[in-house]
Order: sequence, then C-alpha cells, then structure tokens
Amino acid sequence: MRLSYNNKFQIKKTILLGICLLSSSMLLNDMQASASTSLMASGHVGVVGQATFGSPPVGSNFSAFRVPIGLILEAKPTDNLSLYLGIDYAYNNYPGPSIYLGQNSTTSKSDSTGTGSPMPFANATNGSAYSQQVDNVYITQAYFSYQTAIGLLRAGRMPRHWGLGIYKNSEWTPYSGLPSTSDAISLTGDFNAFDVSAYYEKYSEGVGGTSNDSKGNAFTLEARLKSDPADVASSGVSQELGVLFSKFTHGKSNTTLNILDVYAKFYFSSFYIGGELLYPTGSTQSPNYQNLGGASACSYVQDGTTPGSITCVSQKISALAALLKLKYQINANDSTSLASTEKAQKILGTEERKSSHVIGMWSGYVSGGNNQFNSPGTSGSTNDITALNMNSNIQPSFLMFNNTLPAVNGMPGGSLTNTTFVRLDYTYENPIFGSIGPVFVWGVLNNLNQNYNAQNTLCKNNSPSVDPNSPTNVLCVGGNSNLGFEADVSYRYTTLDRVTFGFDAGYWFVGNAWQVYNQSLINGVYGMRASVSTEF
Repeated sequence: MRLSYNNKFQIKKTILLGICLLSSSMLLNDMQASASTSLMASGHVGVVGQATFGSPPVGSNFSAFRVPIGLILEAKPTDNLSLYLGIDYAYNNYPGPSIYLGQNSTTSKSDSTGTGSPMPFANATNGSAYSQQVDNVYITQAYFSYQTAIGLLRAGRMPRHWGLGIYKNSEWTPYSGLPSTSDAISLTGDFNAFDVSAYYEKYSEGVGGTSNDSKGNAFTLEARLKSDPADVASSGVSQELGVLFSKFTHGKSNTTLNILDVYAKFYFSSFYIGGELLYPTGSTQSPNYQNLGGASACSYVQDGTTPGSITCVSQKISALAALLKLKYQINANDSTSLASTEKAQKILGTEERKSSHVIGMWSGYVSGGNNQFNSPGTSGSTNDITALNMNSNIQPSFLMFNNTLPAVNGMPGGSLTNTTFVRLDYTYENPIFGSIGPVFVWGVLNNLNQNYNAQNTLCKNNSPSVDPNSPTNVLCVGGNSNLGFEADVSYRYTTLDRVTFGFDAGYWFVGNAWQVYNQSLINGVYGMRASVSTEF
C-alpha cells in the first residue's frame, strides 16, 4: 500500500500556501483564540458481498466482495483552529477500469504514480465500480480550518458535497465510492440564512501521460439560501437553494470548462421535494473523454506538441444532467415529521425509532451522444461532446445501474450516462423488525447507436466479448432505447450501537437496448447483496 506522487505533491502544495494565509490571519487576530486542545475521531467500516447472474451485454456472472474502511481525525488546538486528516482504504475485487482514458499503463492501480489528470467528468474511474482504486491507501482529507473575523478559512484536501450529489458527492454508504474532494483554498462567509464560499482549486499535474508541467486550475463560487437548522428539528419545515459556478482551465490540453450547478430542497411536515441541475459547457483537446464521445489522441500535431497528448481538433462540450427526488410520509405530524424520521435513521437504532410509511420517487436525466458508441480513435474534422456522467454514488437501482456492469461505451454502468430513468419506492419501518420495501425502476437511452447495422464492422463480430477491467468497451449495442424494468426488495436493521445489516435482492427484465446486433439477448438478470456497516 502506498500514496501516489500526485496525492502527496498536491497536498503539500496546497497546505504550504494555506499555512502562509493562516499565519497572516492569526497575526491579525493577535492570537486571541483561547486554547482548548482536543482530538476527535470518526469513521466508517463496511463489508459488502454481492452476486449478479446474466448481466448484459454477454450474460456475465459476477460475485464480488468489498471491505471499505475510513478514518477521520480532527485536532482542535484552539477554539478557532481545526486540523483534519482522513484516510480511506478499500479491499475490492469488483471488476472495473483501472486506467484513465487516454492514458498508458503507468496510471493503472499497480502504479498509481502516473500523470493522469482527473479533469471534471473525464476521469475514467468515475465510471468504474465505486470510482476507487483498490489496495491503495487514499488521503481523502488533509486540511485545516480557521475561523477569522471575515469568515471560515480552509486550505488543503477537503470534502465537497453539493445539492443532491450528482456532481459533488461526499455521502457515505457501504456501496458508495470515495467522497468528492478538492485540493483547494477556500473562504466561507456565513450570514445565518445565507452563505457564500469561494474556492481556488488545484487539479493534478499533467495530461495524457506526457508533460508534468501543465496545470489544471478552477475558480469556484457557491452561494446558498437556507433555513435555520433549528427550524427543521422543531417544525420539520426547511428550505435550501444553492447556485454553484466553476471555471476550470487546463493549458496543455486547451481545456476550458464553465460548470453551472443549481439545486433546491424543501422539507414540509410530511413531504420533501429536491432537485438539481448540472450544466457544463466549454471546449477541450484532452483525450480523456472517450467514454463520453471524445476523440483519442492525435498521432501528429503540427505545432510541435508531443504526439499522443491532445486530440487533432478542439471539441465543443455542452451537456446536461438533472435529478428530482420526492418523498411523502403517510400520517406524519409535528412530532413524527419526515425530517425527524430521516434524522432518527441516521442517529438512532431501529428499536429507538417510530413506525413510518414513506413513499418515494426519483426521476433523472443525463445527456448522451451518438458518438459515445463509436470506436475511440475517430478523428474527424469536428467533434462535439454532449454526454455526461453523474457522480457514481447516484445509484437508483441494484442491477440496471450496477457497479459490476462493464464499462460499455454509450451505456450506463458504474455511473449514469445517456439515460432517463424513473424510480418508485415504498419503505415501511417498524421498531421491532426494521425497514423493508419494494423498489421499481424503469430506464431508457436518450441517444441511440446510429451505426447499429450490418455495414458497421463492429456489428459483424459473431463472438462479442467485454473486458471488465477496460474503461472502453465498444460493442454494437444501443439500437433500441429500452433499458428495461427492474423490481428490487430492500431490508435494513440497525442495532443500538449503530451497526446496520442490509440485504437487497432484485430481478431485471433487460430491455433491447443491451442487445448486441444479430446476437441473442439474455432477458433476465437477477442478483443479491448483503452488507454489514457502521459509522462512528
């Protein structure tokens, strides 16, 4: 187990700069913060085992085992200063890509010191199981926070969560991946009902396995209108509105991205509605977008740029993702509001909770592109990237959007892309036996494979196969929009010492979107998953 060069380099750089700012701020405040040294620890541990049978596109069977472990330490030398260190490790034999798109083998999990640049939406591991390299210790947090007269100053690697989590997602479950983080310096001003944050973010050095001197930077602004947290506890009613704008630039690959993300969340006594919209635009010559329809690296560039580092033409980026969530609790009141039910599920054991009946609905859309199905390496005179990936922690179903599905271009798998879906669920919780309920999911492709015909060389392959460890599998699929229908059942029970036992089982009636041209389709996929986890 080892830390990657990029991890150590970025943390060192951001912390050194942050220390300079911290020192100045502390001098301005004459070191008046009173000392109250303390050390706190929190973390999570989980064990997950699952098996799926008949997964498309070629009827694969997978049995997988995962053990995620995380620890967060917080030291508080003074009332105003806090230091954080978070470490995650996951044993994981789930199949999934281990190489960044457009990179070489130096970025594989066996040598994580490669020069892959995790640009927004371009990191191939975002589409793999849990977005996490395995058997490596990963530093998820290494930052300080200092309360100044003008706001909260933070610097280092810090967790980031925004809205419902389709872009930045740091919520943890035993089935989720690494939390979203930023190597950044930030300042947050909190004015009770309104807060605003500014970030200067550093992305890792390098692109395309070539130069180490290129830099990826982002300037981000976040603004939120919010209710007083005490109002939620007392009345079960709250409102929250947020707007995020981020400008990312990467000189060596001529990449510029403007990322807009807006969300709203409203809690009433018995009802919740939340929505988020993500809209990135820009242009790039990075070869790291091949699973979203981007071109591969150009073999010859006239201006003398190193071959294999950029695409032949600049590619326009314009994509969209949206998520809507609704919940309704039957017979809710002031003492058993939906908000209080959800809070109890986070902090209490099953025996300490009240009975509840909750009906839920998700509806999601993430754009795709016809060129997602193309073989990487296509280098025409123009190319637009209209596809997008949601954060892989958004998992509306157990099988249709499965962590063990191989990464097939144009198709949803470890993360959602080119998909519209609807999910309906019902959960009954009883303090005696726990919570149980059915889940129903239906999905379709937004864009079809325009080369789904006998003239396409790929469609003439009579023995199609997939490599679960490859970030790109180009197959003759996507000739139909129907992804199918899935029915699951989910059970949870939490002990008084906060250990949660979970079990999921499901059956997926596979739609014709997954049918390989001129090949038979396995119409039924079934699977089960068991887990034990705790957060402390």
